[in-house]
Amino acid sequence: MVQKVTSVTTVEQGVYPVPDIPIKALLGAIPSHCFERSLLRSSTYIFWDFFVIGCIYKGASALDPLIDPRYIYLPHPLVYSALRFALWALYTFGTGLFGMGIWVLGHECGHQAFSNSKTVNNIVGFILHTSFTVFSVGVPYHSWRISHAKHHASTSHMTQEQAYVPHTRSELNLPPLKQGQEDLLGSRVSDVVRRELYDALGDSPLGAITTTIFYLLAGWPAYLLFNTSGQKRYPMGTSHFNPSSPMYAPRDYNQVVISTIGIAAWASSIATAIYHNGLATVAVIYLIPTCGFTTGLSSLHSCSTQTQFFPITGPPLLTSLAGRSLLSIAV
Repeated sequence: MVQKVTSVTTVEQGVYPVPDIPIKALLGAIPSHCFERSLLRSSTYIFWDFFVIGCIYKGASALDPLIDPRYIYLPHPLVYSALRFALWALYTFGTGLFGMGIWVLGHECGHQAFSNSKTVNNIVGFILHTSFTVFSVGVPYHSWRISHAKHHASTSHMTQEQAYVPHTRSELNLPPLKQGQEDLLGSRVSDVVRRELYDALGDSPLGAITTTIFYLLAGWPAYLLFNTSGQKRYPMGTSHFNPSSPMYAPRDYNQVVISTIGIAAWASSIATAIYHNGLATVAVIYLIPTCGFTTGLSSLHSCSTQTQFFPITGPPLLTSLAGRSLLSIAV
């Protein structure tokens, strides 16, 4: 939370008491009809999302050949390339949006919210997230379902959270936080210094574009493969494809293996598609919309300048941060 104190802006502050509200009270405040699960209604969302994606693809494929001097006059050859780029960028946005809907439906299967049947939920979720069919969005269903449940159970806990865990000051070799010190190592930064920092770091188009592209296209695979941005107390080798990773219990072993086999089959189908159609085509049609929206929406949903974190030790208080990616826990 940002607070103005004369000429000083607070960017890191103290503790936030956890509201003492029982889970039962929270659940009781939710209308009963919100807990009803309809297989028919859930299934219609799947068909609708794929129908819209198909329509967008057919529309873009039909318009692409028309961006040609034989059909339309444009003042310069580069304008044709720009218009074609705009067409497929619009395609990427549209299919990515509804493709994220497919990802969310698989996510709901993992939460057993798709239907009343656990078997149906897991079958549908595996098909949507993991299988080598065109329906998959490249997520190891059971592996991620298990770690994601831990994420919900320990959201924003420094040693239990599974994703988007910030670095502590000590991990970055910074000195302990001094609440009253008004400089870059303290809790407050003057308006003048803040503007200087923004001028130096906040308006770098090349850096922003490069970082964003890398983050959107590689962030999700890096998290699944190498636990990037995940729980930092886990050892090297932690991965959603390693059934011996610390976030999994022995009973999860077979489910992680099945998910890994499914992703291997999915990756093989992607490689086959690239072999027959070329990397550029597969990237535009499938990879960029899938990876970009999965990572982008997940990070936007999970990160905020107002994010609260549980400290590593001490009483049940939350430490407030001014941003997961820029600042660090004061320990």
